[in-house]
Amino acid sequence: MKSHISLISARLTISFAILSLMVSTAIFAESTAGSNNPDSASRPVETLLKARAEQSSQKTPDDFKAASRQGLEELVRSGIAKSALNFGDKMPAFELPDAHGKTVSSDDFLADGALVIVFYRGAWCPYCNLYLHALQEYLPEFESLGASMVAISGEPPDRSLEVEQKDSLTYPVLSDTALIASRKFGIVYEVPQVIQKVMTERGFDLKTYYGTDKAELPLSATYVVNRNGKIIYAYLDPDYKLRAEPADIIAALKKNK
Repeated sequence: MKSHISLISARLTISFAILSLMVSTAIFAESTAGSNNPDSASRPVETLLKARAEQSSQKTPDDFKAASRQGLEELVRSGIAKSALNFGDKMPAFELPDAHGKTVSSDDFLADGALVIVFYRGAWCPYCNLYLHALQEYLPEFESLGASMVAISGEPPDRSLEVEQKDSLTYPVLSDTALIASRKFGIVYEVPQVIQKVMTERGFDLKTYYGTDKAELPLSATYVVNRNGKIIYAYLDPDYKLRAEPADIIAALKKNK
């Protein structure tokens, strides 16, 4: 009984932390997408994410915006978006558990055709949830072009299952808890200290949440890989509020046909 109560308490603590961070995500909500003026009809996902950033920005104190800018600038200066795998590179093979604990491999996906790979930060990130949910609507079109899709984060299968169920996803949500696959793509970075400090002050510690020694995350990157394992499209941006537009993914898949 005592262990059962402890388990419930731990789950409540995690749930509260997730909720707390989702509410406080505004501390990072000053969007660099402000210089873009996407057409809502042709680029609906970009428009959706920009609207979310603008909505959050209205509630964001100036000191939090300053921390966000500084952290983003540090990440840009690191050059990670340039050093990561990109168009024309060979995709590294990976094997990861899905939300139900079943191990799946990239080779199995590629045996059936092209593969769309989306790296996201976690269930606590509202921009990730918006994006993953939006991509579900485009999955039939991806599949009609001979491609399958997977989403990958550093969260364990039980949290991946939460994401899958919450957003009614029918594509696999994979767990890269040691960020091994993510490192192979060259997209793992340590969250800048200025951002870690603000997150901790808001009641959420990344190292505790992920059970790691460092507060590391993957870039919110999107790749399209042909069945030969060659990357035919890559979207890499240090700003997690910016994501690949589905129309661009579809264009890459059509070009691959």
